[in-house]
Amino acid sequence: MRTILVIALSFIALTIHAQSKKFTYSLQGITTVKIDTDTKIKIESNTSKELSISEFSNHHDDEYCGSCGHDQDEHSHSKKLEDKTKGLTAIYPGGKDDTNGFGLAIDKEGKTLIVTDLKSHMQRHGLSISLPKSMNIVVDTGNLGALEIAGFTSEVEAKTNTGTIVMKDVTGPITAHSNTGNITIEFSKVSQASPITVSTSVSEIDVTLPESTKANLKLNTRGTVYTNFDIEMPKKDNLKAVRGSQNIVSTLNNGGVQIKLKSSLGNIYLRRK
Repeated sequence: MRTILVIALSFIALTIHAQSKKFTYSLQGITTVKIDTDTKIKIESNTSKELSISEFSNHHDDEYCGSCGHDQDEHSHSKKLEDKTKGLTAIYPGGKDDTNGFGLAIDKEGKTLIVTDLKSHMQRHGLSISLPKSMNIVVDTGNLGALEIAGFTSEVEAKTNTGTIVMKDVTGPITAHSNTGNITIEFSKVSQASPITVSTSVSEIDVTLPESTKANLKLNTRGTVYTNFDIEMPKKDNLKAVRGSQNIVSTLNNGGVQIKLKSSLGNIYLRRK
């Protein structure tokens, strides 16, 4: 019984250690953060003026694998590796680690901070990043990564290949594209500063807007458009258009910022809240 208790306590300690490791970087003078990775990434807003990065090692985040399937030897190996590499800096084909073991390179170009993931998809189990809520964000998750973003009042550009894009509590402007992943965006408010464009090649788009949103809409798909907004369908000679590809141009609340939603094959869901 005592042996089981010791193993359990060791396991908990290792899990906490894996989740608490963090890297921070000052964003003084930075207006845009550009992130390139090939893993699932969560980006949340903070109230500081720092970039904060953490990683869930060995799949200890339930959202990534549901439960931990690693045995005690694997956790011990991870701890031993950390001890053996203490004081050493990892180097990769893409450059040198600038983040104290996280395997990321950091560069500056004017007011833009560029964060490049040096590890492959197989070496990652997901990254968690926090940024000031007004920081502009450009993120590309490569071939296999996915993206979650929450709590920003800034401009966001997001791109995935096969992974999903999920945004919550954002205002835009937003530019989001995925080749085969679904895109879900919930706006807390819609910025009128610049156009919003959301597109996917074969998957679904699901966008939620406040009821009072002023917008010029362009909706295009070979799938079906579903909405609870009162949108006038395009007509020709007073007849509703019926064709394989739907191209709907309309306005919300007498018009405003342009919102373009395009899916080659998937459905489009435009929700009012």
